[in-house]
Amino acid sequence: MFSGLRRVERYVRTRPLVDERLGVLVAVGFGWFLLLGTRLVIPALLPNIRAEFAFSNAIAGSLYTLLLGVAALLQLPGGIIADRVGGRSVLLLGIGAGVGGVTLLAAAPTVAAFVLGIVLFGAGTGIYGTPRVTVLSAVYPDRDGTAIGLVSAAGNAGTTLLPVVAGSLAAAVGWAYGFWFAVPLLVLGLGLVWRFVPAAAGKADGTTSFREDARTVLAGIGDRRVLLATAIMTVMFFTYQGVTAFLPTYLVEAKSVSEQVAATLFGLFFAGGVVFQVVGGNLGDRFGQRRAMTGLLFASAVTVFSLPFVPSGLVLVPLVLALSVQLGFWPIVFSYTVAALPDEGQASGLGLLRTFYLLVGALGSTAVGILADADLFDEAFFLLAGLALVATLATLLLPAPHGEEA
Repeated sequence: MFSGLRRVERYVRTRPLVDERLGVLVAVGFGWFLLLGTRLVIPALLPNIRAEFAFSNAIAGSLYTLLLGVAALLQLPGGIIADRVGGRSVLLLGIGAGVGGVTLLAAAPTVAAFVLGIVLFGAGTGIYGTPRVTVLSAVYPDRDGTAIGLVSAAGNAGTTLLPVVAGSLAAAVGWAYGFWFAVPLLVLGLGLVWRFVPAAAGKADGTTSFREDARTVLAGIGDRRVLLATAIMTVMFFTYQGVTAFLPTYLVEAKSVSEQVAATLFGLFFAGGVVFQVVGGNLGDRFGQRRAMTGLLFASAVTVFSLPFVPSGLVLVPLVLALSVQLGFWPIVFSYTVAALPDEGQASGLGLLRTFYLLVGALGSTAVGILADADLFDEAFFLLAGLALVATLATLLLPAPHGEEA
């Protein structure tokens, strides 16, 4: 009996309770779940925050643009630093900044402190964004696509669940608690990354100089396919930010629903997005990337245009779900763009393109806020629908990807 117990003891000592690679996947995915989900808590709570600080819609939209702009600017630096020092340090820095930012947002005694929280949290999401991909590629070299897809799904789950939780807490005990609840979860995420992510994961081999890498990237983004795809992504991200930054506020002000119901519908938008992202990828594989993108973007234009005409009530549920059809476009355009970039510069090239379209597209929330303050909330959605239609027409000009008939 005692010899059997000793064998069990040796087994427990030598076998980790969690597979190390699975631990990396869980840690990175949980961090992205929290950061991306908490980022969408901000627009969900905007009606409450505006009442607290007496913001105009234009200022509220500009603050969200500021958050997204900071996140966009730090994506490429985050990737460059991760290449030099390894991904774990950068991931820890990203979550740490997220903890500080959310704490400031929850406890902000003044507008200045709230703005600082916005900047700090935006920095955290931007720093975390690029190395999450390179770390997973390093740890799962044989199944990196699956690993990255699972972590992306975790982020979408965060955008579905966390705004609903925050909206419920705001209605029950105050909007600050819609941020406070995320603080201990982010601290837990910090510990998981420290425990499971190898220090050197995602670190480049250092065989090429930064100048050589930059030359390769610049040559790749000059490709017509890449330039046109980036223009379409920029227009659609502008549209996406305009919709998501003010959808809860629009539902409260124009459709007369409660803040809690608006937050729930907002979560439903992202729940539909999870489905459409899976469906979109399948449509691209089955019918061709250009054809699938054209269909999805046209459907997006129609649904955004329809929103002002739909009355309040249960009919909002299917429409909000339909609005998320635009999210099905992104997996396809990422696949198209990455395939057009040179193999040796895909990660840096995509990081640079993401910085550009995220930075420009972030202005969508500011534009909608300005129009809303001018009593042109409906017209703002008409503008976004028109931009989605322009993007739809632009997909017809995309050169055929390799292996797809013109």
